[in-house]
Formats: sequence, C-alpha cells, structure tokens
Amino acid sequence: MEKERDYPDFHYSLGHNLHRMGQLTREETQKVLKKFDLTPEQWQILLALSKSNGLTPSELGEITLRDKTTISRILPALFRKGMIHKQKRTGDARSYVIQLDEKCHMLLMQTVEEIRDHYQTVVFRSLSATEQDQLLSLLLKIRRDLHDI
Repeated sequence: MEKERDYPDFHYSLGHNLHRMGQLTREETQKVLKKFDLTPEQWQILLALSKSNGLTPSELGEITLRDKTTISRILPALFRKGMIHKQKRTGDARSYVIQLDEKCHMLLMQTVEEIRDHYQTVVFRSLSATEQDQLLSLLLKIRRDLHDI
C-alpha cells in the first residue's frame, strides 16, 4: 500500500492565496468587462496605452507582463474593434507604435468606474475603509519589492 503524501496546507500560504486572488479578481473584472466586449487582458493593454503617446508591441509586453505571443494574439482584436491603431515610428520605417484611438478614452473611463464600483460592492464589501487602505498599501509595497512600480 502506497503511503499517503503529507502535502502542506495551502490555505495559509501567502503565495497560494495571492495566486488565487489573481485568478478570482480576473473573473470579477471579466464580469464587468463582458458588456464592453473586452477581456481583462485587452483592457490592461488599453490602460497601458492610455498612459502613453504610443508603445511598441515589445513595450506593451513588458508593461503588461505578457509574452510576444500573447500580445500578438490580443492586438488584432483591438484593431478590429477600432480601439487602437498603428503609427510609424520616426526614423525607423520597420518600427511602429500602437496608440489608443481617441474615441476609446471615454469608454475606458466608463470601464474604470464600473470596475471600481463592482469591486467596492462585491470584492471589498467585508473590508472597512481602513482595511482597504491597509491592503492597498501592502500590495503596493510588494509590487515595489518586485520592481513593478
């Protein structure tokens, strides 16, 4: 008879819980974005573009923590939807940047507000304002330690 393995209880593992929170919050974000015909990954790219004057696909990958394959899969859908466009880079005919289409700014603001409201009423409903501030502070501290911000 094979001995039963004694795996640790992941219920109290910070790494496991952060990973699960990433999965769960992606699902919650998807619920809101569905009515805008966007995925969380597409939305993340639009947010990155909204904070720039244009980014190359490689820069988008770095900022959004996505590989080249994923970026090249996401961009065509955003082009088809008319949310982004290409702009040739000055001085390099082979290079281009992706820019957010002007009409997309209002849509992006609406998504940000709806996601914020959804998280406030669903995800953070059991946390006090002080606890929410503490959670945000701790998450930002971890992101800084990981050189994300």
